[in-house]
Amino acid sequence: MTETRHDTSAPGGLNRRTFLQLGAGVGLVLTLPAGRAFAQGADTLTVAIPADLGGWDQDFLAFDTIGLAVMKNTYPYMIDYPVMDLEGGQVFETEGVLPLYAESFEPNEDGTVWTLKLKQGIKFPSGNELTAADVKWSKDRAFAAQANVAGIYRILGLTEPDQVKVVDDYTVEFTQGTASAMSTQIQIISLYVYDSELLKSHATDEDPWAKEWANVNPIDGGAYNVTEYRPGEEIVLEANPEFPGEAPGVKNIRLQVIPSAANRRLLLQNGDVDVALALPLRDVMDMSEAEGVKLLSAPNNQLVFVPMNTTIAPFDNPAVRKAMAKAVPYDALIKSVYFDEARRVKSVLPLEMPGYSEAGYPFDTDFEAAKSELAEAGFPDGFETSIVIVSGDTEAERIAVLLQNAFGQVGVKLNIENVDPATMQTRRQEKSAPLQVAAGQFWVNDFEYLGATALSPTGFLNYANYNSEKIAELLGSLAGVLDEETRMGIIDEAQSVLAEDVPWLVLAQPNFMLPVTEGVEGWVQPVDGLFRLRYLTA
Repeated sequence: MTETRHDTSAPGGLNRRTFLQLGAGVGLVLTLPAGRAFAQGADTLTVAIPADLGGWDQDFLAFDTIGLAVMKNTYPYMIDYPVMDLEGGQVFETEGVLPLYAESFEPNEDGTVWTLKLKQGIKFPSGNELTAADVKWSKDRAFAAQANVAGIYRILGLTEPDQVKVVDDYTVEFTQGTASAMSTQIQIISLYVYDSELLKSHATDEDPWAKEWANVNPIDGGAYNVTEYRPGEEIVLEANPEFPGEAPGVKNIRLQVIPSAANRRLLLQNGDVDVALALPLRDVMDMSEAEGVKLLSAPNNQLVFVPMNTTIAPFDNPAVRKAMAKAVPYDALIKSVYFDEARRVKSVLPLEMPGYSEAGYPFDTDFEAAKSELAEAGFPDGFETSIVIVSGDTEAERIAVLLQNAFGQVGVKLNIENVDPATMQTRRQEKSAPLQVAAGQFWVNDFEYLGATALSPTGFLNYANYNSEKIAELLGSLAGVLDEETRMGIIDEAQSVLAEDVPWLVLAQPNFMLPVTEGVEGWVQPVDGLFRLRYLTA
C-alpha cells in the first residue's frame, strides 16, 4: 500500500511556505592591516568560507551564495522563518513566520493585501530610525532595479511601486495582483530594508539609488554589523545591539576567505577556525574521528536527481525513463556516496514540501523489471548514452560511476562526460545533455514554485526539457488558490502525472553535515542555503 503524506498545518488558515553558485569577491572598502585570526572562545567564532562576496548591494547581487548569506546576517530583514526540530536537527519551518523588525505581517480575508506593521524605535547604525518610509524606498529601489526582488515579486503580481503603500510611519501595505500560498516565503526572501536616508545622502543625479556606493559599502542593521572588511581575506561581524530578535549567540564572527577546501579542512583540524563551510562530503566524514572536531547534522531540503532529457532519444520515450528508474541502485547510492547520511525520496517533491506523496515516484531497484521494460520499449539490447557532471564534484563523480555500473546490468552503456562549470551551464542552457547530475534547494518550499521553475518549458531549472500540457494545466489551477484541501488534491494529481512521465531519476535527499570544533552548537539548516549565524553558540 502506498502511503500519502500531507502537511496541512498553516497559521490563519493560509498555506505559508534557486540554485545558486558561489561568486568571486570584488569588494573595495574598509581595508585594514592584515592579521591572522584564531578561534578565540565563547565571544568569537571564526568561520572559513570558500569565497568573498561579489558586492554589497543585494538588489543587484545574484548567483552568489556566500554574498547573499552574508547579507542575510547584515541586512535588516523584516521577517524570517521560525525554527523547528526535525529528526534530531534544527531546520526552518517554512509554513510559519517569525516577525523580527515587524510586529506582524498579516493578510486580508482574500489574501491579496498584506499589512506589515513595524516595531517602533529600532535604529540603524547611522542613528536613523527604521520606519515605513525605509520599507517603501527600499521596494521602490527594487522595482527600479528590475533584478532580484522585482523578479520574484512577479509571482505575487507585485509589479509596480504603487502596489506598496505607506499607511503611517510604521505600517506598509502590499497589494498583490493575486492571492498566493507563497506570499510569506517570497516576502521572507525579499523584505530586506536599506537605511534610505543614508543611501539618499550618497545618491547623485546620475545614480539616484546610490548603486555605486551601496556596491562597495556594507549595509548594516541586521543581526550583525560589519566592523572590518579586507577584500578577499576577511569580513568581521559584531552583534547588533539594536537587533530586535533574540540576541545572537556569539558576539563576534570572523569570516575568513579560504578558497582551498584542503586548507579549510586543515585550519579546522588545527583549531585555527571553528567552522569550515563547503567541504566535500568525503572530507567531512573523514574528519568525524579528528581530535577536537565534531559533526553537526541536520536534515536538508536539497534534492539530488538526474534529469533525463525528454527530447533526446531514447529518453523521449516515457517507457525508457521508467525502465531507467528501476535500474538505479538507490540503497547502494545512499550508503556509498552519502555514507548513510541521506534520506530516500519517492517524489519529485522534497520530503518536507507540503503535499509530498510516495506515489510521486513509485520506483525501486529491479534490474529484471528494467530489462523487461527496455525490451518492450524496443531496446532489448539496451543502448548507449552519456551523463554530464562537473569535474571535481566528488559526489557527482561517485553517483555517475554507480549509475554506470548499474545501468550496465540492464544493457545500457553509460559514458561519463566531465566538464567545467561554465560548460555545464552552457549545456543546461542549450539543453544538450542526455543525462546530468543535478542538486539544489528550492528556495520556496511549494510545488507551485518547483513546477514553475523546474517542470515548465520556460523554467530556468527545467534541465529535462520537460513539457506536459497536463502539468501546465494543474500548475495553472494552483494559482491564487489558498484552500489547503484543494491545493493538496491538485498536487496529488500532479504527482500521479509525474509518476507516469518520470522526467527525473530521484536519487536522495542528503543531510547537511557541518564540521566544527568542540563546543560549537546551534546550527540551523536553512531552506534557502543562506546561513543564519545568529543561532550559533560556543
